[in-house]
Amino acid sequence: MPESPAQDRRARFETLALPELDAVYRTAYYLAGSVAEAEDLTQETYLRAFKHFDSFRGDVIRPWLFAILRHAAVDRYRQRKREPLFFDDDPDGSDDHFGATEGGPEDDVLANLVDADVQQAVLGLPPAWRMVVVLADVEGFAYKEIASITGSPIGTVMSRLHRGRKQLAKSLADYARAAGYVAEHDR
Repeated sequence: MPESPAQDRRARFETLALPELDAVYRTAYYLAGSVAEAEDLTQETYLRAFKHFDSFRGDVIRPWLFAILRHAAVDRYRQRKREPLFFDDDPDGSDDHFGATEGGPEDDVLANLVDADVQQAVLGLPPAWRMVVVLADVEGFAYKEIASITGSPIGTVMSRLHRGRKQLAKSLADYARAAGYVAEHDR
């Protein structure tokens, strides 16, 4: 017996979207800074994606899902009457509404996946830079895809990525020396 259109739609969604679940959650965590917020953003992203799956065209769903994640995060914080997360160009991150971690057992498990110093350095980036760094260096998106996801020109993506990487390098310099990755005379 052939599948119904609803079953076909669900099967196609599951085939395309579910393999990206870990990447969406990982990015949501780096953007939100806490397990609970990341879970909520991931859930909202997948609910929206499924609801609007009929508007998706193509076979590569990653950029589409990450754009939905970005919009879900902005909407979530607008509802809380805060500034939108990814439109903050404040380089010192003073308006960053993310970054407070809960310190629960889930955070401990995630912290073991990525060294705590590296994780804190990434979470310490201003939101606009963090988004671009995570999309490029953690998720492997190309500049053009990041520009599409963030709604920014490619030049802005490149600038934010450069600045974010530069700040990460500075933040992690002492960590790298202490871990033996950089010799003392390399200062």
